[in-house]
Amino acid sequence: MFSEQFFALLLNFGDDWKVSTVKVNHQSEEVDVYIRYVGLTGECPETSEICRIYDHRSNRRWRHLDTMQFKTYINCQVPRVKSSVGVKTIKVPWADNYERHSYLFERLTIDLLKATKNQTQTAKLLRCGFWESIPSGNVVNRIIHGSVERGMARRSKDVFYRNLSIDEKSFKKGHSYLSLSPIIN
Repeated sequence: MFSEQFFALLLNFGDDWKVSTVKVNHQSEEVDVYIRYVGLTGECPETSEICRIYDHRSNRRWRHLDTMQFKTYINCQVPRVKSSVGVKTIKVPWADNYERHSYLFERLTIDLLKATKNQTQTAKLLRCGFWESIPSGNVVNRIIHGSVERGMARRSKDVFYRNLSIDEKSFKKGHSYLSLSPIIN
């Protein structure tokens, strides 16, 4: 009971989301926090219509920030609503629709990447990467690409680049790539 209250206080996902159970596995050093949706209606992610809950998906699991050096996961059977465009899964407040990690885990990953400047070291510090059974591949790499995509989407399309600077020439070391950076005037 105390652990549910503790995580409810820390996570604070809003009135419609409740921490129902917390399970600790000392052998695998993992904490699983189970969240349930208690609201009667939800917002369609495509039309923004407020609709009654239709049903719930099977359990999904997202990597979150560690708790006392135990890997922590958020688990939830996310509800679906039936709107004018069909049955749709509602958005969760802790993660992007198609990712298996929370926004806070993504933020920590980006901060560690800035500090270490090394993808492998970041993955080792976070205990995630190719050596784990993650169906979507390398988590750190996915986070990098997702961040860049979001940043590029926010970027102004009106910018005109008049200069080009070249960084990192590695041809003499057997590499065949070149990093280019536009300079905005």
